[in-house]
Amino acid sequence: MNFFKKLFGNSDKRLVKYSTDDYNKYFDNNTLDGKTLEFLPLGKVNLPTGQVIACDPLVCIHDSLPFNRTVNPGNYPVTVCIDKSTNRYAVVKLEFNTTKPTKWELAVHNDTDIADLTEEDAFVGFPVDAGLGCFCDQQTQKYYNEFVDDFYKKNPKGNIYDDLFAAEFKKNATNPTNAGDWINFNLPNRPDQNIVMFHSGYGDGLYPCYWGTNDNGDICCLVVDFLVL
Repeated sequence: MNFFKKLFGNSDKRLVKYSTDDYNKYFDNNTLDGKTLEFLPLGKVNLPTGQVIACDPLVCIHDSLPFNRTVNPGNYPVTVCIDKSTNRYAVVKLEFNTTKPTKWELAVHNDTDIADLTEEDAFVGFPVDAGLGCFCDQQTQKYYNEFVDDFYKKNPKGNIYDDLFAAEFKKNATNPTNAGDWINFNLPNRPDQNIVMFHSGYGDGLYPCYWGTNDNGDICCLVVDFLVL
């Protein structure tokens, strides 16, 4: 089977790889393969430019690149599909409209070379080294980095997770033994902009993102697959 398709728009062409998984099933059903699913809304994320970044917000956000496809600027809801048998975050969806996707296109950056991904299950993704993923806009990334730099100038011996984020995550803890799984964080230096951070499945690793598109190739949503289910 050929998992690539060349798409031509004006004089440009790009190589696209589609997932063989249908991520609709993670959000259209209460059970999957005998496992109970739970859906957790995390609020909305503001995308003022429509240039979306998905990354580890503690380790990689400083220089992470946006994906090479953009969406209309706006505020969009984020929802987690949780595998209740493990209480792990399985798939996180950023939804741009209510149209049901028919294809799932691997999300990549402008400098990504996917020509060698010839195996059916091969993918590129974002690395996680702090057990967290996030969605934000490229403009928000800039202001967030300024906020973090200012934090460490004022707190040279501080730790932004221990000193700030841990308490915010704890507010959203799902049970007494859980230190917290997500926050919708408005930037103190730009309160109109925010980052939605969430636990990354089983923790550190490399995780793919997929654009959910309709038959015309229009974007409906973006998902992160934490490879739990």
